[in-house]
Amino acid sequence: MSIETAAKDLANELLRQKYVEVLCHHDADGIAAGSVMAMALYRADIPFRLRITHRLSEDNLPKTKPLLLCDLGAGLSGLPEDTMVIDHHLPFFEGTHHVNPRLDGIDGDTELCAAGTAYLVANALGDNRDLAGLTLLGIIGDGQTLAGKNQEIYLEALGNGVISKKRGVTLPGRTPEEQVELSTEPFLHGISGSKDKSQNIISASVSGENLQWDILCSLIVLHSAEKCKVETMDSFWGDQWILIREVIEHAHNMAFVVDSCGKAGEGSTAVSLCLRSSKLIDKAYETARAHRLALIQEMNRFLEQTPGVKTSHIMCSNQHLVSDLADIVFRNIQGISPVIVATEKDDGTCSCSIRTDGKSGKYAGEVVHQLALEYGGHGGGHQNRAGATIACEHLEKFTRQVTEVLGS
Repeated sequence: MSIETAAKDLANELLRQKYVEVLCHHDADGIAAGSVMAMALYRADIPFRLRITHRLSEDNLPKTKPLLLCDLGAGLSGLPEDTMVIDHHLPFFEGTHHVNPRLDGIDGDTELCAAGTAYLVANALGDNRDLAGLTLLGIIGDGQTLAGKNQEIYLEALGNGVISKKRGVTLPGRTPEEQVELSTEPFLHGISGSKDKSQNIISASVSGENLQWDILCSLIVLHSAEKCKVETMDSFWGDQWILIREVIEHAHNMAFVVDSCGKAGEGSTAVSLCLRSSKLIDKAYETARAHRLALIQEMNRFLEQTPGVKTSHIMCSNQHLVSDLADIVFRNIQGISPVIVATEKDDGTCSCSIRTDGKSGKYAGEVVHQLALEYGGHGGGHQNRAGATIACEHLEKFTRQVTEVLGS
């Protein structure tokens, strides 16, 4: 079945409902997907409730039905048959109403995010082309490319005047000083997280009264070149996408704020921005700033660990930062694969985020899914990005096995 047909079938199922319970993942892609569906349901006069969650299993499913999952659910084979799923992760759920690019042979890692998948369903419900800009939050947040279906949606959005683009620094932040201070890709060891040192590097980039962006970029590259991966240094300059219809104009800023608020437990604030309310913009930026500074502290703690300490994983003190810390370590530090970051939760379980370079030839999401099941937990994900939750007593064995299988 084509993804367009699956989207129409799900839209028809939604139109039959008197109420829909919507649950979405707490990152930029998940919140954008949930918000796209919320707006589409509202316009179709279908009552709904939207909630955000960090992780989902068969054991903690909402009891309210009908249930629509966004950026969640594909990896759960035990979901009730009548669950509706919009996702792009490796599919184990075999229910009737499952819209997933992988079921149509489309690469869900690079060519269609959950927000883009939700956009297809939304347009099957009605004319929701003005929501196309929100798909960029998923593309940016999940590190996808403008290829395949993503590109089709992007070109449609350009043609409809929903977005525009220009070239520039893609680091999130309201000012150049904040862009440097909050930089994590590349991570500027000794500068990221420091307001004074960020101001110094900006001052060194000023000629006359104007900031010279070429000088600033050169200084950033020089400072990060010793440890940072080339592709990460190359990524902070490029296309800046302008969201014509959204309350935060720059897509990279919008993705940063929505993602950070969601992971910091302020999902309702993130959703309000996606639903085009500007009332909480200042709060959202401050929440995102605090989240990013806490993340930088975790990265500094990792870099300052005693040399020679060997472990199969990195422990993170804050469960809201696990996924982001895994991304930063993997994208900045050469020669580590897989990167496994874990945190201990109050219920005695440990959440893990895994990143690999793909050189093992193994599909990380499938490997992690199977290993997590062996240890009584659950997990899954993408080709080179995965996550799992297991009992902490099994953490060392689990992470060593993951390293053995996925190590390049």
